[in-house]
Amino acid sequence: MEFYINPYDGVPVYLQIIQQVKAAISMETMHTGDRLPTVRELAGALAVNPNTVAKAYRDLERDGVVETLSGKGTFIKGGQPTRNTEHLDRILDMLLVEARNAGLSAEDVAERLVRRGRQGRGTKEER
Repeated sequence: MEFYINPYDGVPVYLQIIQQVKAAISMETMHTGDRLPTVRELAGALAVNPNTVAKAYRDLERDGVVETLSGKGTFIKGGQPTRNTEHLDRILDMLLVEARNAGLSAEDVAERLVRRGRQGRGTKEER
C-alpha cells in the first residue's frame, strides 16, 4: 500500500494515515495479516515526524484495526473490515460534482467505475 499526505486537506496527518488504512481494508486492497510499514519507514516516506505515525498506529490498534507484534511489526487484524464511509462519501460527492461539470451522469460514472475496477484488481469473482 502506498500512503500519501495532502497538506491542503485540513485533516491532521495522523488522521489521514488512519483513514487510508481503513479505506484500504474497506476496498480490500489490504487484508488480514498484511504488514504495515514500520513507523520509521512510513515517517521517512511521508517526511513526517515518527511520533505522528506512531499515534496513527496506536489509534488503529485501539480501534482493533491492527495489532502490533513486538519485534515483528504492525499487521492488519482479522475480523470485520472497518468501514470509513464518511470519508468515502465525501470523495464520491466530489466525484459526482466533477462528473456533472464534465457532462456525465451518475450512471456514466458508475459504468466507468465498474470498468476500471475490472481493469485493476478485478472483481471478487475474477480473483
